[in-house]
Amino acid sequence: MAARPASSSPEHTRPYKLARMTDAVDVDSATTAVEPIPSYRPDAKTRRYDRQLRLWASAGQRSLESARILLVGHDASGCQTLKNLILPGIAHFAILSDTSTTMADVGSNFFLHPSSVGKPIAAEEVGYLKELNPAVSGEAHDQSVEQLLESEPDFFTSFTLIIASNLPPTIESRIADLLWQASEAVGGPDIPLIAIRNSGFIGRIEIQLREHPIIDSHPDTTHTLRVDTPFRLLDDYARSLDLDNMDSMEYSHVPWVVLLVRARAMWLDQHSGQLPETSEEKAKFKAMLKGLKRKGDEENFEEAESQAYRVWNKSEVPYEVQQLLQDPSVRDVSANSKNLHFLLHALGIYLKDTPHLPPVSPSLPDMHSSTTSYVALQNLYKQQFKHDLGVYSGILEKVLERVGLPADAVPSEEVEGFARNVAGVGMVKGNALKDVKGVRGALRELIVNEVTPDGEPSVNLSLHLALLAAERFHTAHGRWPNTDRSADPAAETHELEATLLRIVQELNPKVQELPEPVTQSIAEVVRGAFGCIATTAAFLGGIAAQEAIKLVTNQYTPLDNVVIADLVHSTLEKFKL
Repeated sequence: MAARPASSSPEHTRPYKLARMTDAVDVDSATTAVEPIPSYRPDAKTRRYDRQLRLWASAGQRSLESARILLVGHDASGCQTLKNLILPGIAHFAILSDTSTTMADVGSNFFLHPSSVGKPIAAEEVGYLKELNPAVSGEAHDQSVEQLLESEPDFFTSFTLIIASNLPPTIESRIADLLWQASEAVGGPDIPLIAIRNSGFIGRIEIQLREHPIIDSHPDTTHTLRVDTPFRLLDDYARSLDLDNMDSMEYSHVPWVVLLVRARAMWLDQHSGQLPETSEEKAKFKAMLKGLKRKGDEENFEEAESQAYRVWNKSEVPYEVQQLLQDPSVRDVSANSKNLHFLLHALGIYLKDTPHLPPVSPSLPDMHSSTTSYVALQNLYKQQFKHDLGVYSGILEKVLERVGLPADAVPSEEVEGFARNVAGVGMVKGNALKDVKGVRGALRELIVNEVTPDGEPSVNLSLHLALLAAERFHTAHGRWPNTDRSADPAAETHELEATLLRIVQELNPKVQELPEPVTQSIAEVVRGAFGCIATTAAFLGGIAAQEAIKLVTNQYTPLDNVVIADLVHSTLEKFKL
């Protein structure tokens, strides 16, 4: 076949070439001129912890991820508590126990296996618990608690929080005393202790802490809208709106905050600068507001009328915050003070200037409004918050410098969070565990008032008294009641009743016999033989972990200081003892 002649046309000047596999290019090379599309998908960590971040936000998660938790004990209640802390991502946990695993342990604890029998229980539990979250480290300490308390007490104070699960009362008391004494020193660690005790279907959780700061208690509302004393930006904005020339759609979507501030300005102009005071004046104000409506179904005006009380109700510093400002630890700060003490001290100085109110909150509640109007209003609050934050931060820096600390000793993020949520801050002053267990203070009053010849104490109080009597039994005999097969459970029940009756008679000599709820509670506690049932352990573990998270993140208000769970009657009651 004759060869095909070369064409002289321009499109055929290049030689023919067959495509080969080696000529292929990958996608990246073929699209080098294309800008990569950014991915807005959350990273793996955010996806893992998404739901809990909605509860305590990134600041709380950072606190959680730096927490070191120690479990002293090895039972199911302690492991269930750790499970609920490992899953949300604490930094590290440790289990301290020198006990070997038994079949009884395996029968109640999901974090043990029949193959664990005979092996060190702490190491076995740590191995299974670590599988829950690879981001959390854990270690086992196969040592005697008593010996470690003697030889290395600093081991206990190296943790963020300690959980004592069903320890003998004497050991529990020694750990509690160690932590309480450590917190006495200026600048010493204030390490919370969560003590768990359960017997069958009965459980109790006690918390020891000296002073616990709450950065955000998450109150129902933190919106300081300042309608009664609007800041200049808000007042000017409300006065400048040309309501007369708005169309009906725009008019019906003016936020109720703006309507109230505008109506307030109108009232002041007509009443010599005086806000409504009497019921008659308040009714006239509402009537004036109602008169501004163009149609009967304008929802923004209905909201404004329902919120009209904000015009004459004076904005004030929350009572709880006022009490905190009077605390000696807040009034007199030093280089060893906690961050919250500095923040509150600076707030006290800030409040001395007009209008004697905390920084404006930059957040707004939901309201009937157009997006444009809502965003415009929100920007006003954000601008004012930025100004207030600058003034407050300057005061705080001077306070820190005065005590010899750098201006950034309190992280700026913490300062901003405090200023955003002054209404949500708080402080819990706790008691030593020995005082909680002692028959004094609040418990003494409860016994005097409820354990009387004619009285009938609550079941949960009765259970607490029964547990206290059982702990005294353990201190005397070195074991729990109904745990020695050679002993008579009925005789041990009578011994607990006699112990408790002596306590009651010291306070109420007229009491000749214990009320029925108390004797029934003693019988139930003895019947449980201080065994750790899986269902009770799971329930108590959920409560204890919830309180631990509150303590670690400094968010929400923690239990103060005792809660009793009765799973027989499905009741739960907390006490401040």
